[in-house]
Amino acid sequence: EWGQFRTGGVLIAGTEYEPPNASALPTLFDQMVEDMATYNDVYDQAIHVFLTMARSQFFYDANKRMGRLMMNGHLLSMGFPAINVPATRQMEFNQLMLWFYESGDMSEMNQFMRSCLNPKAIRIMRE
Repeated sequence: EWGQFRTGGVLIAGTEYEPPNASALPTLFDQMVEDMATYNDVYDQAIHVFLTMARSQFFYDANKRMGRLMMNGHLLSMGFPAINVPATRQMEFNQLMLWFYESGDMSEMNQFMRSCLNPKAIRIMRE
């Protein structure tokens, strides 16, 4: 069902990582929101949401897309520039995501996502 958490199992292509059981998703979503509030940095908050949504696979499809939408929605609502992954860095993004799925460690993906920020947008925001 569109707009609803998945009710069954899913797999992520290219990794042995298995997303959480569907019954855990409401609690995991609430935990994601709660954990987001513990970060002082708005980019840490936003990237946490993106990565948690991608790894938890709340839906049957479009989890990374939805996570990026929510990440950028949060950033824009707080007056910060959105993060866009350039097409030229898509392979790097995919490889880092596969490592993240396995490890659950957000640090490398956080650094990568921040490196995708457009310096011109940041300069404009500071003016």
